[in-house]
Amino acid sequence: MAALRRGDSTGLPSWDVRNVVENTCWRFASDNESPDEIVIEDSTHQRLIKRGGKLTPNPNGPCRRYIRRESALGWQLHNLPLPQISPSGSALELSIYSALPGCNGPIIEDNLRRSYDGLVLVGQGAARDTTYMQKFYAAGFASDNCQVPLGELLTLHSKERKYIRRLVFFNERAPDNSGHEAWLVVADGLPALLSAERLFPASDIIGVCNRDAAIEAIDQLRDRMNEIIRYYTDIYTDNCLSSVLPEGMLLRVLQRKAT
Repeated sequence: MAALRRGDSTGLPSWDVRNVVENTCWRFASDNESPDEIVIEDSTHQRLIKRGGKLTPNPNGPCRRYIRRESALGWQLHNLPLPQISPSGSALELSIYSALPGCNGPIIEDNLRRSYDGLVLVGQGAARDTTYMQKFYAAGFASDNCQVPLGELLTLHSKERKYIRRLVFFNERAPDNSGHEAWLVVADGLPALLSAERLFPASDIIGVCNRDAAIEAIDQLRDRMNEIIRYYTDIYTDNCLSSVLPEGMLLRVLQRKAT
């Protein structure tokens, strides 16, 4: 069982787990034999101190705390989003999401307080200041005198606001999926669709492709489809989706054949 040592939230010293209520940070330390708790130690504690011009072991031990199952949701792993907003925290706005066009189904309100890693968006660039990401913040929805950028609705940069994350972004040039598993992947563009099929072969994939894409990208997708089409079956959708699709949009659904 891993243990942790405390740090601060400024980034120095480095941290592995953050208490989202107290805004204190901790680092992994020595192992603990208990299967029901994780021991953490204050990472600001100095193991060696100077005495007489020499470094000597600190006779005073560090402060320790314990993470147990019932309190685990109050802690955040480094480089991961908050697992869940505390009862006193600010959840995603139900009124904003329920007012979105086409959002006719029920919204599970608990999900507005919890992070979710099963939905992935594959695109061109992750940093907010990239031209690609700026398009997500330039577009959005407006209702009741409230405008919300698409990037915020998708929680693309949850770290900036310290809120939960409902979608994981992957760059289409990523060499692998870093062990991430997804139920559904949305690929933005032809290169992203090719990348999504490589990164998440076991996931359902929605590819959104522009007809004005580069000829080279279209050729690559056609060649790849020709390679794998024998493993898939075309699903007829005209009887249920023809009236829903915008004019000029075509839809093709492929289902993997049972092995």
